[in-house]
Amino acid sequence: MPLLISRQLNEHTILGTWSITERTDELSLALPVGISPDLMLEQAHPRRQKEWLASRLLVYNLLQQFTSDMPVLQRNGHGKPVFEQAPYFVSISHSPELAAVIVSDKYEVGIDVELLSPKALRVAHKFLNEDEKNYTCGEADKTCLYWSAKETLYKMYSQRQLIFKENLLLQPDPETENLLLGRVQTDNFSKLYQVHHEVLQQHVLTYCIDISTNEL
Repeated sequence: MPLLISRQLNEHTILGTWSITERTDELSLALPVGISPDLMLEQAHPRRQKEWLASRLLVYNLLQQFTSDMPVLQRNGHGKPVFEQAPYFVSISHSPELAAVIVSDKYEVGIDVELLSPKALRVAHKFLNEDEKNYTCGEADKTCLYWSAKETLYKMYSQRQLIFKENLLLQPDPETENLLLGRVQTDNFSKLYQVHHEVLQQHVLTYCIDISTNEL
């Protein structure tokens, strides 16, 4: 399982990506002692079991930066991954070829990874508003970037019933390259986030760390 990135984003947060090359049984055997692969696989669609296991293995690899404990990773009522009775924040994303994880002992975090392809163009009208369409200009890579960034914002908000086109808003940061300004906007919530992005092995990677206090 080749490690592509292990990056300390700040003293409280680490990001990692893995290239998924192993078989499902190899990934199951590589999980830490005490972490049940059966429990992991119960939560995964059969076609995604390998990437599901790979991403969880990466979680525990990164968690070692903060603790030698191996708390159970579960999903809460909104589907967000959380550690059972442990003070750490985690976000997970995966494709058939790549797993991406961000872990923090202080901040809420979000991450997403998407294979660059024209597929997002076919549904762009469902998640891009007019200003965002003007920026992406019908370009496949930019449209995929905005889809990924909105997935990251969705994970930051960590609640359901968001309309991507109306409640998740994006614009480029005019001063910083590889940064989008994203806002989660609902009737009773408004918060601005910085969404970082880069391209890695024909995938777009987006991630966010909630260190802001801009909540209205």
